Amino acid sequence: MWKRETEMRVSLDGAAFVYRSLSLQARMDVGAAALQKWPLVMPSRLSASSMPIVSSWTTSILRPESSSSTSLDPTQLASSISTILVTAGLLHVLDLRAQSRRMVSAAARMSAQLVLMGTFVLAPLFSFVSTSIPKMLAWLIVVAVLASREAVSRSKYTYGGQMLDCFVAVIGGVGLTLAHLVTCVLRTPLRPSSAIPGAETVVPIAGMLFGSALSATSLGMSILLSNFLGGGRERVELRLSRGANVWEAALPAVREAVEAALMPTVNAMAAAGIIFMPGMMTGQILGGSSPSQAAAYQLMIYFAIAASRTLTAIFLAFIIIARMFDLRRQALVPWRWIPGLMTSEKTGGTRGMNNRFAHPPPHSKFSLIEQASPKDKTLLPPLLRVQQLTVESTNLFVPLLEVHAGDRIGISGRSGIGKSQLLRALARLDPLSSDHRPINAGSAITFLGHSFSDIDPAEWRSKVMWVSQDRPTISGTPRDFYEEVSSYRSRHLSKMIENGEEEHLQQPLITPMEIAREWNLPAKTWDQPWNAVSGGEAQRLSLAIALSLRPKLLLLDEPTSSCDVDTTSKIEMSLVEMNATIVMVSHSEKQLQRLCPKMVLLSSSIA
Repeated sequence: MWKRETEMRVSLDGAAFVYRSLSLQARMDVGAAALQKWPLVMPSRLSASSMPIVSSWTTSILRPESSSSTSLDPTQLASSISTILVTAGLLHVLDLRAQSRRMVSAAARMSAQLVLMGTFVLAPLFSFVSTSIPKMLAWLIVVAVLASREAVSRSKYTYGGQMLDCFVAVIGGVGLTLAHLVTCVLRTPLRPSSAIPGAETVVPIAGMLFGSALSATSLGMSILLSNFLGGGRERVELRLSRGANVWEAALPAVREAVEAALMPTVNAMAAAGIIFMPGMMTGQILGGSSPSQAAAYQLMIYFAIAASRTLTAIFLAFIIIARMFDLRRQALVPWRWIPGLMTSEKTGGTRGMNNRFAHPPPHSKFSLIEQASPKDKTLLPPLLRVQQLTVESTNLFVPLLEVHAGDRIGISGRSGIGKSQLLRALARLDPLSSDHRPINAGSAITFLGHSFSDIDPAEWRSKVMWVSQDRPTISGTPRDFYEEVSSYRSRHLSKMIENGEEEHLQQPLITPMEIAREWNLPAKTWDQPWNAVSGGEAQRLSLAIALSLRPKLLLLDEPTSSCDVDTTSKIEMSLVEMNATIVMVSHSEKQLQRLCPKMVLLSSSIA
């Protein structure tokens, strides 16, 4: 009997080897033939003692993957720790001790989390959740909360409600992607009778998607907040000041954030299979799955990761835009209005700016001085009329300011008194009132007889245009920027209005290249990056672009502070020849006397 069973085991093992070498169709044919003959063969050929051998052989045939699986015992796992220790030692030798400690700490934390998860959590979790949809949703919410908390902890800037913003973005991106996988991939519409994927399938896939979404959230949030709160804020305000609406001003930052969020996945997808083998595919092969099946699952996961990262980054962008912009004013929310805003920088940053107006500065004195007798314009309505205005950021009070077509008004005063803030307020970049201070209830600001509240903010800025003295820090060339601002919606509306004017009222179109030709500006600068031109060239380029857009009123903040005397003279001559209406801030009293018949003097109020 023992000899017969031994011979049978050898025979069955050989058959199993041959069976595994067959194609899928051949396996099906063999199985069908066996099922037809089995009832006749088994009673006469097999004894009861032979049944365990057949059962073992059958199991190995039906689940061949398990026969080739590789497992790690605790000793082998402990030996793998040496790689981390060697890496930490190398970092220590390079005097990267903080990074060495962080790596060891992260490795220890990861080891504890994965061991606990694999040993004590996943098995009970799979059993508890099973195919219950409410339990799966509850688990997804818990993981999304943890991922959001981790994303906030990585952010340079923090503010009230930030964790909720991250949670909505993460649960939206991962949730939609996971819902598509469950309903359209793992359980296809062509097979509605197929079982709903259980926790053993959903939990690991969701874990990979959440980990990827966490990375996308951190990268995207860093770029968005840097553009809306940090160094990129001036780029957004530059676009707003040229007539961009909220979406047009924020779009470059959104594109940058989504691109950064996707870059790791795109790079990994391009190299997967040739340069490296992805983690899920490696794990499945080590677990005994066939390489083709492991590759199929890895493709599905990568496609899902790309979708979830994209959706998460886009959702996050829209949420942060709604948080950082005052959509009614179509301008950035001032730092001081953002609840709980702090930065991780040790140099102060934005922390504490919410309390800036607990003790507002004293009123500044506003005095209008006419240096020469202007032409009689009393019969013409002013372009801009400002009455009883308090500039909220500096507490400057403007009793009355009227700007007529062709006026050139200069503003002077000591540094820090609020000259630039007055121009920003007139351009509606800074708020004219706030919930913190009930001011300007009786003020009146009109443009061509229309109240500012009746004019769209983007259209207002295309007519009342602020030009900063600072070098633009945007990417691309000046020519690119001119083409960008020419495509803004407010520009198209202005062109439609101008096309409806009488022919004798229309002004000839002129490009910024033609305007700047007389300002000693080399033609090649229009095709150089902004950061490659000098400060004086950047000022001339920016001013020429603003003039070519033909605003009704220019608000100039030190427009020639980086230019030489000859270039400054030519710019002043162009402003006079074009009969530009300007309100200009300058620290040069001689320039204001040459160019501006009217002067506004800002000084500290006397008690």
